Amino acid sequence: MADQQWRDVQTCFDTCALTGAAAFFAGIEDAVIVGNGPLWCYFYALRFLEHACPDIASRFFCSQVDNNAVIYGTEEALLETLQRVKETTRPAVVFIESSCSVSLIGDDLDAIARQAAMPCPVICLESGGLNGGFQEGYQAAAKAYFSAIPLQQGLQRKAGTVNLLGATHGHYNAVSDIREIKRLLGVAGYQVLACPGAGTSQAGIALMAQAELNIVLHAELGQETARLLEEQYGIPYVAELPPYGVEGSWDWLRSIGQVSGRSEQDFTAVRKERDLLERQLRNATQDMERIWGEMWFNRVLVAAPSSTALAVAQAVRREWVDTANLTTIAQDGLKHLRVPAGIGRVIDGRKERQAIEACLNELTAGLLLASSNERAWLYRKGAQAVACQNIALPVYDEIRLSHRPFMGLRGAVHLVERLWERYIAVCQQC
Repeated sequence: MADQQWRDVQTCFDTCALTGAAAFFAGIEDAVIVGNGPLWCYFYALRFLEHACPDIASRFFCSQVDNNAVIYGTEEALLETLQRVKETTRPAVVFIESSCSVSLIGDDLDAIARQAAMPCPVICLESGGLNGGFQEGYQAAAKAYFSAIPLQQGLQRKAGTVNLLGATHGHYNAVSDIREIKRLLGVAGYQVLACPGAGTSQAGIALMAQAELNIVLHAELGQETARLLEEQYGIPYVAELPPYGVEGSWDWLRSIGQVSGRSEQDFTAVRKERDLLERQLRNATQDMERIWGEMWFNRVLVAAPSSTALAVAQAVRREWVDTANLTTIAQDGLKHLRVPAGIGRVIDGRKERQAIEACLNELTAGLLLASSNERAWLYRKGAQAVACQNIALPVYDEIRLSHRPFMGLRGAVHLVERLWERYIAVCQQC
C-alpha cells in the first residue's frame, strides 16, 4: 500500500531481492554473507534475518561503502571486508551480493574475489531490490549456488530419502513449520537429507544427489531449483501447495507418495495420527459450537506469500471456517502456481493495489489472515468485529519464541485453536 503523498514510498510485506538472496545463504549453516553496499541496506537485511537466525550477525558482513565508492568503485572497501572475513571466520562458502546503488557501478565482483584469494568457493551476485523482491532474490541466490558448486556425483540413491527445496527461515513461523514438516515426513517413513536455504551445511547439500525425490515446499522459491536439479542430476520432484490443515497435510503426503511409488498403506502411522487429531478436533469444535454457535464470518481475507496464501485459503474453505465471501491476496504474485478450484477470488498482490485496498475497506464482521500491515490498515479505518490472525510477515503485535507450527498435522490443531479464540473474542464484543 503506497503512501498517499509520496507514491514512490511503500510500506508493504515484501523485502528487497538483496534480503531474499541473503536469506538463502543464511540458511546454509557454514556460509558467510558479504553485503557490498551501504550500512542501511545491510542493517535492513540483518534485522529481517536475525529473528529466525539469531547468530546471523557473526557471519553477515558489510563493506560499508561510502558516497565516493558509488563513483570510483567498491574494490578497496570490499577487499578490506574479505580480509576481515578471512581473519575471523572459517566459512565453507562466501556469498558476495551488491545492493541497488552499488550494482549500478558495474564492479567485477568475481575479479575482486579472486584478488582476495579466499580459502573457499566465492559466489557473487548483483541482488539489489531493483531486480525484484524476496522471491526473486532467493531464486537467484539458489541458482547461483547450484550453478557454482556441483553436487557430488556417483553416489548411490538411498531409498526413502528426500530433500526439501524452496524452504526459508525468511517466512513467518518458518522454523517451527519446517520442524513439523520434517517430523511429519519422518512419521511417513522418509528421511530428509538436506534443506538448502533453511538449515543445512554445505557438506549436507553436497550429498543431495543421493535422495530419491526433491519436495518443493514453496513453489515460488524452489520450483526453478527443482527443475535445475532434475535436469542436471535426474532427481524427480513434486511441487504441491504447502500442507495446511489436516486434509491438506494428508493430500500433500499422498502426492509425495504417488511420485515416490508409495501407497496409502505405507502411511499407516500418519493415518492413525490424522484420525486421532480429527476426533480431537471434532469433539472440541462441537463443544464450542454448543456455546458460541458455528464459526462463521461474513468475509474472510487471506494475504500472504503466494503458496502460503493459496494453501491457507484452501484449508479455510475445506476445513476451518464457513464464510459467504473468501478472497485471497498472493502478495508476491502468482508465478509458478496453479490456483486451486473453489477458493474464491484471488488477487495478484503486485499488480492489483486498488483491489487490495477495496477488499480491506469492505472487511467488516470478517476474518483477516495476513500480516500486521493489513491489520494496521483495518485499525486506521476503524473496522469493527474483525478477527485477525498473523500468517505472514511483517508482524509487530506478537512475539513468538516457542515452537508452535502452522503447517502439518500439529499446525492444523494450533491454527484451529487460534481461530476459535479469535472468533470467541469477536462474539464477546458483540
